[in-house]
Amino acid sequence: MIISARAKRNVLRSILCFILTTGGLAFIFPFIWMLISSFKLNKDVLAIPIKFLPPTWNFKSYYNAFTYPGYDFPRYFLNSFIVVIFATLLTVFLCTTAGYGFAKYKFKGNNILFVFILSTIMIPFEAIIIPLFILIKNMGLQNSYLGLILPESLTAFGVFLMRQFMYSIPDEIIDSARIDGASEFRIFINIAVPMSKTAIFALILFHAQWVWNLLIWPLIVISTPEMRTVPQGIALFSGVYFTPYPEQLAVSVVACIPILLLYIFLSKYFVKGISLTGLKE
Repeated sequence: MIISARAKRNVLRSILCFILTTGGLAFIFPFIWMLISSFKLNKDVLAIPIKFLPPTWNFKSYYNAFTYPGYDFPRYFLNSFIVVIFATLLTVFLCTTAGYGFAKYKFKGNNILFVFILSTIMIPFEAIIIPLFILIKNMGLQNSYLGLILPESLTAFGVFLMRQFMYSIPDEIIDSARIDGASEFRIFINIAVPMSKTAIFALILFHAQWVWNLLIWPLIVISTPEMRTVPQGIALFSGVYFTPYPEQLAVSVVACIPILLLYIFLSKYFVKGISLTGLKE
């Protein structure tokens, strides 16, 4: 029996769809489990045998989580929003200007300096935590918003992302603007930035989710409860003899919503920005 080329393509497409669906479900299952478990009673979360659906639905865990004694999660969310917004804005400014400079200005040591900056990607954040903490402490920024924002406001990956995208801007447009008498700052603001908005949105999404989920740095630099961020609050949301798992999971579900909404609004720019910079998801 001879199978036509069209039938082969349909079979291959079906297999591919099955693999992708299975992989997608494998990735999303922990989030579904987290959401379902947030409606369980504390004794049912770790019960054996495991029950996927709650034997008794608990709809008070979300209210209890935000009114739990000793934990001010509304303040933690406010702290995280402040840190993410200002750290992301500062990152966009620094990475965009640096990327534009590396892409459009030819100066001695351009490539060497860029390689040096890019090489810092290979250094794990944990390796520089101690000297970074000493620096922040000596600057008097411990337990402050600036102590959280400044170390999270520059990323070598962001410089690389913007530099790669800036290369796609035709030099003829920039030269024409210079001939017309435009200043370098005006060229950057009125030409380079609008033409790079897809890469900028991709950088916003990348960096915002990284700052929002960062745990180790807030744990080190923040010691006062009122300055905690959401990941720090969730990590410390337990007692000596008792851990309120449904409330902990409820806060985790709420903590996923801002980044999920950000991705929904910026997803088309994210995919386009990554493809145009030559990266692969």
